[in-house]
Amino acid sequence: MSSWIGRGAAAIAIALLVMGVVAVLVEVQSPSGVYWTGDRVSGVSEGGIVYYRYGGAPYTIGDDHRSARDTRAVPVAVFVDPAEPTQARVDSAARWLDGAFVGGWFVAAAAVVPFGVVRQRRRRRRQAEFAAAGGWSGRRPAGA
Repeated sequence: MSSWIGRGAAAIAIALLVMGVVAVLVEVQSPSGVYWTGDRVSGVSEGGIVYYRYGGAPYTIGDDHRSARDTRAVPVAVFVDPAEPTQARVDSAARWLDGAFVGGWFVAAAAVVPFGVVRQRRRRRRQAEFAAAGGWSGRRPAGA
């Protein structure tokens, strides 16, 4: 791989990929992993409590984004762990932040590759030009 991309860029890309895999493993094991592994169901948030149904049974969870004094019924998306329906999370911006945290490592690794290829090609072209000009002949360049 390093013959067409360069050792430095290859090392950076591999390190970023490893961090991406670690981020995926951390995300899947975290409580917010239900955003990616759970089932999405409809619910209603009212008075700081979310009411939803899963598998025909009613469930409730607290809604950290709404006040207990807010008695309006607002439809929300709820992500439910199929193995434990009481473990659910209300859809929020955290889902997108988690996705950016996980995906960012892979995007960064993919962005390093073109820069490494361009740098390696430039390095090889300069080496070829240097060798064609005589390389290290032991003489000082004119004007130096």
